[in-house]
This record gives sequence, structure tokens and C-alpha cells, in this order.
Amino acid sequence: MHTLERNQRELTTAVEAFWDDRPIPPSEEEGQLLVCTADGKGVPMRGGAKAPQGVEPASTTGVRPGTKKMALVGSVDTVDPFVRTPDEVLEALFREAPAGPPPSRPRPCFKSVRAALERDDRDGTEPQTRTIFAWMAAQMRQRNPDASKPVVLLMDGQESLWKAGGVYLPDELAEVTEVLDLLHALGYLWEAAHLFHPSDHDAARAFVKAQARRLLHGEVAAVIHALRWLGTHHKLKGKRRKTLERICGYFHNNTHRMAYDVDLEHGFPIASGVIEGACRCVVKDRMERSGMRWVLSGARAMLDLRCISLSGLWEEFMTFRIQRESQRLYPGSAANDPDFGLPLAA
Repeated sequence: MHTLERNQRELTTAVEAFWDDRPIPPSEEEGQLLVCTADGKGVPMRGGAKAPQGVEPASTTGVRPGTKKMALVGSVDTVDPFVRTPDEVLEALFREAPAGPPPSRPRPCFKSVRAALERDDRDGTEPQTRTIFAWMAAQMRQRNPDASKPVVLLMDGQESLWKAGGVYLPDELAEVTEVLDLLHALGYLWEAAHLFHPSDHDAARAFVKAQARRLLHGEVAAVIHALRWLGTHHKLKGKRRKTLERICGYFHNNTHRMAYDVDLEHGFPIASGVIEGACRCVVKDRMERSGMRWVLSGARAMLDLRCISLSGLWEEFMTFRIQRESQRLYPGSAANDPDFGLPLAA
């Protein structure tokens, strides 16, 4: 088992160079929009003291079994605009049964996924934030060099990620449109609905649908006003009142990212299904199986290699790594030379 772990870690020594060496996708095959997304996903950790000697850095000693460390997953792709009306989106969200086949959606082009689980000396997450957002910035420079494509930064409400986007994806690279994931906003509406209709699902659903219609038409201020009026009307107090204020604060802080009516007119994506799916495939499906616990170095290696596989680049990566190792070990030859042969052991 330790041999497999060591081999996996050795493979990852070529990961950064592989990403840096990736060719730029052909511009004629790219979509018209460049979409960047990021989200966090917890990885279950085990105590560093249980790690094999010499494998795990000493800084992780003392991590309690069962705790999680948040990895950061990022995705970049291009896609053609998909113009819809607010009412069409609302119907798709709340219809009881499909009225027919869903409309044909443009497919993402050349989607790449990266993940990082890195910490500084104080257990801060700045190193992984820098890794993912600097990679996004590099993708923007390569795939949108003349800033002709609109850039959409689509995430949930985690403020630290939006701040990182402002630092690493400045407007001089391209005009960046920030979009709050609609499904996360709906989650807050459902939380508010249960404050006013705790035992009536139909009434709660009708409430969420009515407020979602307002959000999709860009009426965020009206939603906040309605929530606060209802809080006063229902005489919410204590914990329930604090919950309502937190929800209103969420909408207030993200108002400028919720111009869904304008985003839909431009054909921008407004839901982060791509990154949610990436988090599930990269982390949850592989690293949160029953009883699994990880040390940092092993988790990093698995995340690196899994992202390459899910980006559809495994064969290219293995070829790159073999050639890189061949040039390191046998600088006078290359692995694909017709007369290249590995020396036999005596």
C-alpha cells in the first residue's frame, strides 16, 4: 500500500509542469463566453500521528480524526450564450413534471478542472486560493488574450472567494461579470419560507416561487423588503429573527451579483452546476467513501490526479510524464525515438 501511495505522489511531481505545458485550445472551437467557477469541498482527514513515518509533514500532527479540511475546486470552460427569459427559468425550476424534452443547451468547451488542498504555517487557506485563482487568471490570458469574450465568474456567496476573484481576476484581463449561483439563493428563500410556513409545504413552495420570480426579474430589493415586512407581521423574535436578518443580509450583500434578468438577456449561465458536479466527482465520489480518512500529502496527490482524469487528459498526462522522466534519466534520447531502449539490469 505504501508503495502505491509513493508512486502516486511521484506522479504528481509532473502535474504543475503538465498544466503549464497545455496547448491553447483552437479559438475556432471555443465558445463565446469564458466561465470561471470555484467552490470548496471538505476532505475527511485523519491524525498526522497515524501517518507512516516520513510521509506526512509534521505540521499536520494533532489533526483530530473525523475532522475535514476544505479543498478548493476550480473550473474554467467556454460556452455559447443560452438566452432565456426569467419565466422560462422559473417554469423549469418549479414545474411538477416535464412538459416535453428540455431545450438543447450549449455544451461547455475544453472544460478544465483543478483542485488544491494547501495550508500555510498557520493552517490558513491562502496557498490553495492563490493556486486556483492564479490558474484561472492564466487561463483567461491564454484563452481570451484580446479580452473579446465576456468573462463570467459564477460562485456561491462565500465572500472570501469573491475577494480572491477581485484580486486575481482584475478587470484589465477582461470585463468580469460576477453572478451569484441562483440555486444557492433559492436555498436561502426556502430557509425563509420555513420561518413563515413551518408546517405547510404548499404555502412554503408558493412563497419561494413568488420570491424567485422577483429575483429572476432583478427585484432583489423588493424581496428583502417583503422578507422584513413578513418578519414584522409574524412578530419573529430571538433566533428566528436572527435567521431572517442573516438571510436579508445575504441578499443585500450579493445584490450586485443577482442581476439575473440582465444575465439571462446576455445568455450568461446563472447556476453553478459545472462546479457542483466537479466537487462531487473530484472529492465526494472518491474521497468520502465509508471509513476513508486522508493525510494532506495523500489527499493532494489524489486531487491532482483525479482532476487530470476528469478533465479527459489522462493519456496526455502519462505521455508527458514518461517523456519528462525519460529526458531526465536519459538526456541523450527520448522515449519515442525508434531506437530508444531501456537498459537491462545485469
